[in-house]
Amino acid sequence: MKLSAIHLYEYNEPFQSPIITPKVCMESRKSLFVEVITDEALHYFGECNAFETNWYAEETITDVQQQTIKWFQQYKGVTFESFTEAQHSLNQLNDYPATRSMIMMAVYQAFHKLTTFNVDYGATISGLSEYNLTQLINTRPQRVKLKWTSDILKHIEIIKHLPFEVDLVVDANESIDEKGINQFKALVQYDILYIEEPFKHLEQLQRFQPTVLPPVAIDEKAVTQSAIIDAISKYKIDVVILKSFRVGGIDKVFEMINILKNYKVKVVIGGMYEYGLSRYFTAMLAQYADYPSDITPEGFYFKRDIVENAGILKGGSIYFEPPTVNTVRMERIY
Repeated sequence: MKLSAIHLYEYNEPFQSPIITPKVCMESRKSLFVEVITDEALHYFGECNAFETNWYAEETITDVQQQTIKWFQQYKGVTFESFTEAQHSLNQLNDYPATRSMIMMAVYQAFHKLTTFNVDYGATISGLSEYNLTQLINTRPQRVKLKWTSDILKHIEIIKHLPFEVDLVVDANESIDEKGINQFKALVQYDILYIEEPFKHLEQLQRFQPTVLPPVAIDEKAVTQSAIIDAISKYKIDVVILKSFRVGGIDKVFEMINILKNYKVKVVIGGMYEYGLSRYFTAMLAQYADYPSDITPEGFYFKRDIVENAGILKGGSIYFEPPTVNTVRMERIY
């Protein structure tokens, strides 16, 4: 693969229903895309999962755009004879994991054949609206993730009484304070799969006896291999949520999956309100997860997408085929 050119695009689509979390409320999703072009006129696309601001992670879309251009200027005209060589070129972006992840998504396709597959459907609900409940009843996911609110126990009861069985996950986004401690301890009685990031600091877990702790997952804190191993070695961590854009790319996720198997820790693949391109690769990685991951069918978040047939709900699982990106819908910015 000889790197000939790149193009950068932006795409912004409103959500079907606003995304409400303890940290942010979003009406739409702005994303950045890279198109990597080879000397043989082959085109490979990558999607950026960072946000416009640093509400979730320090690296923003602007950072990704700037770092991608720098990387291209350094490697324009360079031939990568193997996937390993391409990986080495991206290791200079280890401090910019969202950038590395976006470019890796494109580069990965140059050296690996994409396939069709099916994965479990794991819905995330941000705000328990009538629209969301109707959506759940119509699509029947294997797992539902609820965002933490002061009404979390009430919301759990509602989900538990849906007309189908579902695994339940709670995502606190590090937001539980003293007012929420009793609700946190009450989660044990609901037999949830796990709670993601209950506290800002993992040391707070040491306040509780193991018998009153629901299974705990790290998400925001799962940023590097060393950070993950340190956390699972010191604290009672049952699950690790691996997000490609946070750890630095598809290849690094595969590496962490193998490491965590040796530690007997469960793995879930996390998504980030993605469009169809990124959702394909999140689903591809989710084939190797222990629990249903953050995989939603086409149309769950957005009416329109830049990829058609990006996850078709079939008989309780989601079918994916290699994505084809429609650049006509996007705005080219480089």
